[in-house]
Amino acid sequence: MKRPRLSYANVMATIAVFIALGGSAYTATKLKKNSVGTKQIKSNAVTTAKIKKSAVTGAKIKEGSVDGSKIVDGSVTGADINAPSTSFSQVVARLRETATAPFEPGKFYGSLSYTQNAGEDNQALTAMDVNFSAGCESPRVAETLLLEDAGSPPVPTPYDIVGIGFLEDKGSGSVARRVDFAPYPGGFSSASKLAPANSTGHTFTIYELTANCTSGSGVSITGAGVDVIGTK
Repeated sequence: MKRPRLSYANVMATIAVFIALGGSAYTATKLKKNSVGTKQIKSNAVTTAKIKKSAVTGAKIKEGSVDGSKIVDGSVTGADINAPSTSFSQVVARLRETATAPFEPGKFYGSLSYTQNAGEDNQALTAMDVNFSAGCESPRVAETLLLEDAGSPPVPTPYDIVGIGFLEDKGSGSVARRVDFAPYPGGFSSASKLAPANSTGHTFTIYELTANCTSGSGVSITGAGVDVIGTK
C-alpha cells in the first residue's frame, strides 16, 4: 500500500490551521485594555463569587445607578449607615445622672454636659426621677427648675431657666415617679438651640425649688436624664 504524498496544498493548509489557533490563543490572553465591555460579556456571566473582595468601591459605581429596587430587603441596617452624614434628626447625646440625693430646696442636682456641633440645631428632652418615702404622707409634691449654662446654679437668674418640673403624688407608701420638664412659662431661654457657627458646650443642672409632704418627710432625687436631638 502506497503512503500518501504530502503536497504543497496540504502543508500550507496545516500551517494555516496552526497560525489561526495560535492567533486565537494569543488574542484571548493578550486583550487590549478596555476592549471588553458590557456587550462582550454574557448576561449573568459575572457573579458575586467572581468579583474580588473590595474590588468594587463607591468610585466605581455610577451615581444614581443603585436605587432601592437593587438592594435586597434587610441588607442595609442602621449599623451600615454613617449617621452623622444624614440630614434627618437623631439623638446626638444621651446624658444621665444616677446619684441619689435628698431633695433640699435651694440646692442643685447634677451637671450634665455635652457639645453642640457647629451647624446643628439642638432640642433637649429632659426628665428627673423622684422618690417619695413611706414617711412622706400624701398629697406630696416636688418642684424643680431646669437650668442651662447657669453661671452659678445655686443662685440662678431668669436667663438660666429653660424648664420646670412639677410632680404631685396622692398615693401612699414608697413611690418612685418620673417627671418630664416643660418649658418655663414666661422664660427668657429655651432648651432648643439654633445651630451655632462654632461648636458650643452646654451644661444642664436641676435647681431644687420645693418639696412638701402633708406630714413627715422623705423626698429624694434618684436620677436625671437629657436626650439631645440634633438636626443639620
